[in-house]
Amino acid sequence: MTDHNQLIMYHEDRRITDPEIIKAILDMNSICTAALLDEPYPYIVPMNYGYVWEQRLILYLHMARQGHKVGLIRKDPHISCNINVFLDRFGKKQYRKEGHDYRSVSVFGKAEIITANEPQEFLKGLNALQKNNGRPLLKRVPKSEELLVLRVKAEQVTAKAQYPVSDISEAEIPPLDWDTL
Repeated sequence: MTDHNQLIMYHEDRRITDPEIIKAILDMNSICTAALLDEPYPYIVPMNYGYVWEQRLILYLHMARQGHKVGLIRKDPHISCNINVFLDRFGKKQYRKEGHDYRSVSVFGKAEIITANEPQEFLKGLNALQKNNGRPLLKRVPKSEELLVLRVKAEQVTAKAQYPVSDISEAEIPPLDWDTL
């Protein structure tokens, strides 16, 4: 497996390694693009996500009990997820001499299917999703038998920005009217 943390990025100075900055980027978005192994092309799909950061980053995603994603995960659980935020400044005032701005986090790991038969972990995953999507936390596991939670324990995490970001205060992308801040 490629160790993405060891790959030299073009503009290596833009790599983000601080977990607090990475968490701030994750908090900016509720959608990730998940890529699963399929033949002959990877299967990619946008999905809602939530996360916790314990000793390492854990993403939680949810999906139906049946379908193409479940079949692919059961065949091979390797998954890549990308969370990104992008702002186009074309025709607007530039920030740091840049015409656009982005923050991106890529997560590489294995998807584990969690069912309601593991109520504590199932509820933990659903509540991570609820929190990251601005919804109230659940007190108990929903009765739906069609719902699965995916837990992705990050084996590797890489993050990058349009320009060097060295402090959590710089994680947020300055708005188009940044000079009024």
